[in-house]
Amino acid sequence: MHRWTPMLPESRRPRANARRRPFFSVNSTTKRGNHMRDQSIRSVIDEWRPLRLVDRYRLAENIFAVTLASESGMPLSEIAPGDHIEVQVPGGVRAYSLCNSPGARDHYLLAIHHSTSRGGAHYLCDTCRVGDTVQVRGPGNCFALSPMHRRVVLIAGGIGITPIISMAEHLALRGIDFDMHYSASSRSAAAFVDRLDGSAYRDRVRYHFRDDPRCERLDLEALFKSLDATRNVYLCGPNAMLAEAMTLSERYSLSDRLHCERFGASRTVSDVSAPNGDFDVWAARSGRRVEVPADCSIAAALTRAGIDVPLSCEQGVCGMCMTRVLDGIPDHRDAVLSDAERAANDVILPCVSRAKSASITLDL
Repeated sequence: MHRWTPMLPESRRPRANARRRPFFSVNSTTKRGNHMRDQSIRSVIDEWRPLRLVDRYRLAENIFAVTLASESGMPLSEIAPGDHIEVQVPGGVRAYSLCNSPGARDHYLLAIHHSTSRGGAHYLCDTCRVGDTVQVRGPGNCFALSPMHRRVVLIAGGIGITPIISMAEHLALRGIDFDMHYSASSRSAAAFVDRLDGSAYRDRVRYHFRDDPRCERLDLEALFKSLDATRNVYLCGPNAMLAEAMTLSERYSLSDRLHCERFGASRTVSDVSAPNGDFDVWAARSGRRVEVPADCSIAAALTRAGIDVPLSCEQGVCGMCMTRVLDGIPDHRDAVLSDAERAANDVILPCVSRAKSASITLDL
């Protein structure tokens, strides 16, 4: 997989700073039912533990498969479709979806998009060598597949195949009715094509490769228009795909049955053009005061000071860094919090948000 971004329903969000961080959010537009299984907020295991990088290879253009396993050879934690793990990388923490087949517990399989990135992808795809150990926490899940959904449509765009493929295999194993659509720029840029082509459910997979005239382009409007009221849609894709899906879900009464993950912000992050000023952050649990200059985010300033802030998107859309505010007034600039949460001013996303007050105290 790759790093993706969530917005959890308010009632389903882990409590800020409880080390139970949301990663890939389930978003059924603005209306989100309570049908998600309990595992959708399954806790990320608190303790960091070492896993060994046992294999790495090119999976597709700019996509690498990375396999992690226990140093002792012991089975890893049981995983579910949509699960992710957190990985310590230089300068922070990154979360990656698990692409394992159902029941596989001897390893964790990641698919990481890597082109010019110098962050977590560079670390895992270039810097680390096979045999090295990395610190891992998890698994956790914020993009869970509901067992109540008996007729499902899976849609993947680009690297968004990473959580979707495990969902497809889970559904196929249980004999649940589903169809899958996979859109990518080309076959060579699509991950897991051989795995899909060799699967027992290959007849349910429809490819939409934009450079192949034999493939129909993914027409979300035609697809959504054709769905009856029994179908639930799970979609993981880039911002443009998500934005179109959300618009169409309103038009065709699918809002309560659309469940999404995404890259980056799908709507304008609030007040991104507001002027920045200097302020201080008090990290209450660390007992540290850190100055945040105008050209630096809270998360970056804290990380430089040696204070751990788990990060994923760094764009204010995934909720992973959500932190409790103990004192001060946040300047919310994220795309995660609801209007009510913004008004309460008791949580903040320090990767993009700032402070309106001269100082702000966070539960870090």
